[in-house]
Amino acid sequence: MLLAIVFVRIALSAVFGIAGVTKLIDQPGTRKAVKDFGAPNPLAPTLAFVLPFLELSVAAGLLFSNSVWWSALAGLLLLGLFVVAIGVNLAQGRTHDCHCFGQLYSRPLGWSTLVRNVVFALGAVFLLLQGRSEPSPDIMQTLVHLSVTQWLSVLGVLIVAAAILFYLQKRRKRLEAEAAKLPLGLPVDSIAPHFDLPAYDGGSRSLDQLLSYGKPLLLIFTNPLCGPCIVLFEEIKNWQQAHSHKLTIALISRGTIKENFVNVAKNGLGQVLLQKAREVGEKYGATATPTAVLVNTDGRIASLPAAGGDEIRKLLDTIVGNPVSSNNGHQPKSGDSQALQ
Repeated sequence: MLLAIVFVRIALSAVFGIAGVTKLIDQPGTRKAVKDFGAPNPLAPTLAFVLPFLELSVAAGLLFSNSVWWSALAGLLLLGLFVVAIGVNLAQGRTHDCHCFGQLYSRPLGWSTLVRNVVFALGAVFLLLQGRSEPSPDIMQTLVHLSVTQWLSVLGVLIVAAAILFYLQKRRKRLEAEAAKLPLGLPVDSIAPHFDLPAYDGGSRSLDQLLSYGKPLLLIFTNPLCGPCIVLFEEIKNWQQAHSHKLTIALISRGTIKENFVNVAKNGLGQVLLQKAREVGEKYGATATPTAVLVNTDGRIASLPAAGGDEIRKLLDTIVGNPVSSNNGHQPKSGDSQALQ
């Protein structure tokens, strides 16, 4: 038990220490992250400066037995704030970079980000509960008095942890390399690839049929298991209703009617087409979900792929504010998304 307490303290101290140092080194990135999470612009510089010092204070306090309880409490409050902020942003479909560990590790928000912070919070809760019954053990004394078997166990845990970190780092680099090779979508003003897909409400629907209404067509590629897609569906229903006079919005999801039933029925979505895997998405350069591509009334590509909820909203704002012609398409920057199709 003493060994477990010491390990949790060291692990949480390392997490808060690395987070604090990396945020302090990259203040511009930290300020941007604070703003992205919803902090008022006037407060962002102050919060970005104070936050790293709070994390470093927690990290230092966890290393000393007489300050463990208060540091664990401060850490839990910080982690609770992070969990709430992450949950609210995910619920709103916002998938900006978390900047959790500065430039060392900054990934788009996802459910894994939320789970990671919950796990850290449980570690802080463990220290708080332990500290109510007895003082936390001294780290150095505990390590000095470990038996050979315990040291071997510690070494084994460290080797496994290092192997997992090495694997995750290699996997991240591989995915980034693969993403860099992916096409950025079809050239603007090129002919949109034809498709004829089964419709959720029966029959089939083709590109020509969707364009027959005489309005620009916004194709949104989704996945019934994609978290950011699910939080975006309610907005898509509102978009279909609010902008039906100037824009056709169609969803191309993957899978069967049964797999898409909950999302379509719950949100009252219209114009839902079903591809088997991602055969149509690949033709349009929509390599991740959610991703939107605009097609003008002449059947030509009018935008680069807009990947992720934020980029889709920007694209939609441009469309409804500026009618799209055959020679003037919006070209948003393709953003990060959370789930491969």
